[in-house]
Amino acid sequence: MKFRTPRFPGPPLAIILAAALLWCGAASPATSRVDDSGTIVSQGLVQMRWKQLVPGRGADNSVEASVRVGLRLNLARWLNQPVRLYMALAPATGEPIYATWRTQGRLMPGALRSGGRVLVFEGVANVASLEETLDLTLRTDGRALTSQQSLQFYFEVDTP
Repeated sequence: MKFRTPRFPGPPLAIILAAALLWCGAASPATSRVDDSGTIVSQGLVQMRWKQLVPGRGADNSVEASVRVGLRLNLARWLNQPVRLYMALAPATGEPIYATWRTQGRLMPGALRSGGRVLVFEGVANVASLEETLDLTLRTDGRALTSQQSLQFYFEVDTP
């Protein structure tokens, strides 16, 4: 009686495992929260207003608010290092909140939905304290907005 060694098509399992371990180790950047305690919001409480004066059937039921933010991010920890800076908005209870913003040019303008994050800067952190002014517009479905809601924006840095 003879036994045959089973042959597996493709590369040996050891090569596949080694490649998977290398890929996992090299592809995961370090993510850290950025100290934004120096940031100043022009208004602590922002009143949402109907986008249309008389929303109705088939109409836009969005409410909006605008606020100016004096952003101050402490990047001293990453000074002279390549970074990816993200702006994030914690998940909201109920309907999603949408934020759009304009900047003075130090950060990229953009848009964000609650529960997500978006790239606002990629490059070398060449200042210890990044200062920027954001003109922020918030929007959500006014039918679901029943009480005050606290929004939590924050910033994260990914380093290679």
